[in-house]
Amino acid sequence: MEERIYDLEDRVQDLELEVADLRKRLEETKKPAPRDNRTWWVLVPIVAIICGTIMSIVG
Repeated sequence: MEERIYDLEDRVQDLELEVADLRKRLEETKKPAPRDNRTWWVLVPIVAIICGTIMSIVG
């Protein structure tokens, strides 16, 4: 009887660890992906240069 109790306790511990792992995975999937704003800082000067060139040609 005691052996069965120990076996069940081991199973409970395994399930608790599995639940904790699944919760951790769920939290990781809920996190939004970090956005990469560096591309915007590259595009702003390029667009400004192009607009300045167009304005100097037209004006």
